[in-house]
Amino acid sequence: MNPRTKTYIKVGVGLAVTGAILYFGYKFIDKKITEKKIAKDKAKADAEKPPQTNPGEVKPDEIKTTTGKTAYPKGQYVNVRSSPNVDNGWWNNFIGKIMKDKVLEGSISGDGYVWYRIGVIGANLVDDKDLGKAKKNSTTGYVREDAVILK
Repeated sequence: MNPRTKTYIKVGVGLAVTGAILYFGYKFIDKKITEKKIAKDKAKADAEKPPQTNPGEVKPDEIKTTTGKTAYPKGQYVNVRSSPNVDNGWWNNFIGKIMKDKVLEGSISGDGYVWYRIGVIGANLVDDKDLGKAKKNSTTGYVREDAVILK
């Protein structure tokens, strides 16, 4: 191979590597600047908002008064979940449909609703054609406040 060709190859590879480093460095720095700007804008927006009280907030004394009560569905049945949210993304957290069960505790979830943890008797769980088979081995589950009446 000609020495001049080797020099051209070395210069070309050097320029390509330098270009790649500059490109990805720019992307990295730009991303960091954008993240800082977003965080700053969010902090400013949060500071300007008046403090909000959560309308569904459960106080410890209210939890004590709900413990031991029975949760009855507002309709014909209530869907029982394995976690205090409607669906946790990758898998369906549906346990089964139920007519009533005892409330063990109440807690606030990230979705703003109060979720009641109930003691579940697996035999009482009913399948749902859309959400799936009932998990008969479940002993606890969660029901949302707007779907039940406590008595």
